[in-house]
Amino acid sequence: MKGVTLIELVVVIVVLGIMGAIAAIILVPAFDSYFASQRRAGIVDLADTALRRMTREVRLALPNSPRVDASNQFLEILLTKNGGRYRAFNDDDNPVATSEDPLDFGAPDSVFDTLGILPSGTDQQVQVNDYVVIHNLGITGANAYDVGAARPNIAQISAFGLGALANENRITLAAATQFPLESPGRRFFVVSGPVTYACIGVGSAGGDGTGTLRRWSGYAIQLRGGLPPTALPAGATESILANNLSGCDLSYTALPQLSRGLVGVRLAITRANETVTLYYEAHVNNVP
Repeated sequence: MKGVTLIELVVVIVVLGIMGAIAAIILVPAFDSYFASQRRAGIVDLADTALRRMTREVRLALPNSPRVDASNQFLEILLTKNGGRYRAFNDDDNPVATSEDPLDFGAPDSVFDTLGILPSGTDQQVQVNDYVVIHNLGITGANAYDVGAARPNIAQISAFGLGALANENRITLAAATQFPLESPGRRFFVVSGPVTYACIGVGSAGGDGTGTLRRWSGYAIQLRGGLPPTALPAGATESILANNLSGCDLSYTALPQLSRGLVGVRLAITRANETVTLYYEAHVNNVP
């Protein structure tokens, strides 16, 4: 029986070392590429999910309500949840009185009926403390952010139920309001409240982005000089939509000739020195 000599053992070790080096040269880049692709896919999925949620809500913005700050890091909208047409006249043959309740623009009014039943989906249910907005132009005298105006075009809801007719709803306002402008299409919107998207701490360090994209909601509507909040408002609920932001740009362009607005959102997310940049656009219907 013959044993293994020292020379043979050294040769085997050298051969195994060579094979290991060759395997490392072949396999390590493949593993690095796999993990890099997984990291990129995760970054893209994170950014895509955040942007899709943002643009879905932006499309529900009250006409002429989007506004951004000078740094393009904060975007605020008034989020609609429902809407329809208000009753402007009674369906009666004068002088016979009927029980329908039209909205009066000639004097403060606190109750009106809708033309038709409003949608009642899970996210559309009209609730106490929602707001009615009529003919929002986003300018002085017709600006839903100006809740303290002498004649605001926004009023809070105190009750919601069936109207005088079986196919109508009745909305009761918390305070009698004389809306300043009638809607040419007799349209009104139901707004749940303001929502702000905020890019906080955007930058990079150590190969990773340092910023976060945050969503603020549940706070009071304020005129605030025509600008969105740049710090968490009192009473607001905050959620983080994306992290590792190395770049962020939130823009809004009004297109009055088309009765539309265009919100642009560009996010750059950096992890382990790899950056993925996504850009989404959402149109806002600005027909009041």
